Amino acid sequence: MDKALVKPNPTERKRCAAPRRDGQPCQAPAVTAAGFCFTHDPGLATQRAAARRRGGQNSARIVRLRGLVPRRLSDIYDVLEDALGEVRAGKLNPQQASAMASVARAMVAASRLGELEERLRELEEKSGGVK
Repeated sequence: MDKALVKPNPTERKRCAAPRRDGQPCQAPAVTAAGFCFTHDPGLATQRAAARRRGGQNSARIVRLRGLVPRRLSDIYDVLEDALGEVRAGKLNPQQASAMASVARAMVAASRLGELEERLRELEEKSGGVK
């Protein structure tokens, strides 16, 4: 059950009614009609989990790793990541996932070979061609 967030009135700064882990009162502003902040309102657990997932997807480490994957292979990475989750959930046969991974390895190898050939061609052009 999602609860609507309420905008705090700047003149009336109501604080969250929940205690922090250390027992002290939470100092965050109450954002729900129940008088809790986003972190403490039990009715917002689903929204908090979604926010954590979004934050994890955008963490600097993951963004950097995604930057290392060639753009044309990122869709393959996403499919394999989804397949892993489906195997864990029992929705995808592990042999099918293994076959997908094998095809993906071949695609990556072909992509690397193409990139190496392109780099070699560029170096040869810069050096005056093949002798």
